[in-house]
Amino acid sequence: MLKDHALRHVAARGWTTPDGTHTRIYLLQFESAQVTDVLQQDHFTSYDSPQHALRGAAQVHMDEDFPAAAEVTDVRHYAYAEAKPYGAEQVRQAYLVSGDVLGLVVQSRKGGAAAIPFQQTVVLQSQLLG
Repeated sequence: MLKDHALRHVAARGWTTPDGTHTRIYLLQFESAQVTDVLQQDHFTSYDSPQHALRGAAQVHMDEDFPAAAEVTDVRHYAYAEAKPYGAEQVRQAYLVSGDVLGLVVQSRKGGAAAIPFQQTVVLQSQLLG
């Protein structure tokens, strides 16, 4: 699917903090903002849950606690959190759309991924894209 929609570049970075939180950020650049918008709407996000489950996180729903004040100008975000009961780790994820870039921020942690560090990571990455 990505090849068919003119994927131009991919960048990825991941790290683990001392408390065991795993963070991964993926940035996908496409041929145009229009292509990115179509992919986001038709293949990645929906109102209540992402269209593709991440490994180990089948029951993911819209993160209702993500603050509206965290919006960054010219960057749309779609945040989701894995619902209880989750497995060994809870997963939080957010799709970011800025121009011709589609981003995915994923955080997971044994016992539960805290909302505030996830929100901060999404906002900081949004600011970098905006």
